[in-house]
Amino acid sequence: MKNFVVHQLLEHALIAHPEQEIVSGNHRFTFREFHSRVLKLANSLKVHGVKKGTVVGVLDVNSHRFLEMHYALSMLGAVLHTINFRLAPEQMVYSMIHASDEWIFVSDVFAPAVKPVIPKFPKWVLMSDDTSQALPDAKQAFHYENLVNEGSENPISEAAEVKETDIFSIFYTTGTTGKPKGIPYEHKTILTGAIQLFHHLALHKYGARVSSRDVFMPLIPFFHIHAWGMAFFPIYLGAKLVLPEAADAAKQQAIIEKEKVSWLNMVPTQLQMLLEQKNFGHVKILTGGSPFASGIAKRAHDAGVNFSLIYGGSDQLATAISVVPENIEPDSAEALEWRRVGMRPLPLVEISIRDKQGNEVPHDGKTLGAVWVRSPWLPNGYFKEPEITKAHFIDGWFRTGDLGFFHPNHLLYVADREGDAIKSGGEWIPTGMLEAIISEHEAVAQVAVIPKKDEQWGQRPLAILKKRTDVSENALRDFLLSKVKEGKLAKFWIPDTFTFVDEIPLTSAGKLNKKVLRDQYSG
Repeated sequence: MKNFVVHQLLEHALIAHPEQEIVSGNHRFTFREFHSRVLKLANSLKVHGVKKGTVVGVLDVNSHRFLEMHYALSMLGAVLHTINFRLAPEQMVYSMIHASDEWIFVSDVFAPAVKPVIPKFPKWVLMSDDTSQALPDAKQAFHYENLVNEGSENPISEAAEVKETDIFSIFYTTGTTGKPKGIPYEHKTILTGAIQLFHHLALHKYGARVSSRDVFMPLIPFFHIHAWGMAFFPIYLGAKLVLPEAADAAKQQAIIEKEKVSWLNMVPTQLQMLLEQKNFGHVKILTGGSPFASGIAKRAHDAGVNFSLIYGGSDQLATAISVVPENIEPDSAEALEWRRVGMRPLPLVEISIRDKQGNEVPHDGKTLGAVWVRSPWLPNGYFKEPEITKAHFIDGWFRTGDLGFFHPNHLLYVADREGDAIKSGGEWIPTGMLEAIISEHEAVAQVAVIPKKDEQWGQRPLAILKKRTDVSENALRDFLLSKVKEGKLAKFWIPDTFTFVDEIPLTSAGKLNKKVLRDQYSG
């Protein structure tokens, strides 16, 4: 019986869909040509000593070369460290040292930025079309295309020895609550989680439903859970895959039109930028990573975007995806709201909402509690962090650090991070829900709500806004009072202060960086 390992997806695709395309920048490969390049790269790396257990860091945008690394390293049984290029430089280097990277593959996009740390690591490979470029400070330096050209297409004997319980990859959290934490994933767990995610999308008729006829383009970077599994699923499905490389929103829209892309994934901030592009729309989008504001949801819907919201993370993979309840008219405003806030756990996922004593809270649509998750693809813990693992991975469950509740129809709403929710006068104010309501105002482009110290109440909400058009504090306050009358929020949730800024800082995952905002404004 075969093992369930990453490179077997490509072996199957070669048999079933040899002429299907992978497009990356100016490059266009059939699956057959892609497989040939993977074999050559794997054989070349084998000659240079890469073997089972070798940790290889890759610092690149979503490109064909980064995708090739997934399958070449799988054949050798090596471990792929997908380096988060949006981490602060010191955090990025920390992750490379902590993961014990022996080789670093870096694209020409990032080569200038890593120059100061090149002497820290023994072997470097430059990923570029231009083979004349070099990494002069490296102890050992190679060029990616030379490695491919020098390799043979002989079968890799080690590929048959790779087990589904072997570690395939390691990636790191964003580090917004401290130093980044590494999460190692086995072949079986990363593939099961990724494929189950897309099977769940295929089960439901509305939103970001997937089909073998879709043309896929991941805007989530490979460093973040392998682009939410997109490094595997189009290969598994035999579908056309388009990789945007270092394209901005305007270039992404041009690629969508040229390649007839029909399905994408992205965080809400990326969706906002694409909605500013002419002719963007009539695609399917899986979004998540932060609360999905109703204002963005309506703009996306009006543009013809069919979207679904996903809940998950680096340390739990996919957990739940939004659906339209069966008794709701699919084109109604109510259906749009459910796709924004009502998520159904994936098959085989268990979610428990608990109070501080660990007891289940009622499924009444209002009682907040801590979100605990259990699934077949949950990792065993954090890499080289036994104490942090004990605090979060408990009796087969993962304590996520999120606050949420179940609606009476058993759909999940994730309201906030435990560290972001505001405790005012002994009552919780979920900032994610408040941000979503504020964003409904047409003048608001982006909003973050953080706690501000208050002598009387302990904490009060402070709203930090980026404006789309001019608006006053009084107008925003009146708008929120109207929402109080509609029953959408409690009056004490309304922020005491509104601060207007040109830009709101984001994390490496494209989320609102509330740590930076708290440091600046919470005093």
